[in-house]
Amino acid sequence: MKIILMMIICSGVAEECQAPFQNKQLFEDWSTCMYQGYNNSLELLSVMGDDYINEHEIYIKFACKETIDNSNQTLGYPL
Repeated sequence: MKIILMMIICSGVAEECQAPFQNKQLFEDWSTCMYQGYNNSLELLSVMGDDYINEHEIYIKFACKETIDNSNQTLGYPL
């Protein structure tokens, strides 16, 4: 099993969230995924800037989920 990172950007003003997006990187363990989730969140907030965050009351949710790693398979052709 591998771990994927799912992130969601939300606005407290609009009371809605964007569709979740998945980090393309697969993680070997839970802690690495969690650290990346916090790092990605800080990077996103930094890019948005204080004015935008304050105006829209932005918050970011993320989750790490177990997934099956199919990276060794070719589509349509089982190994």
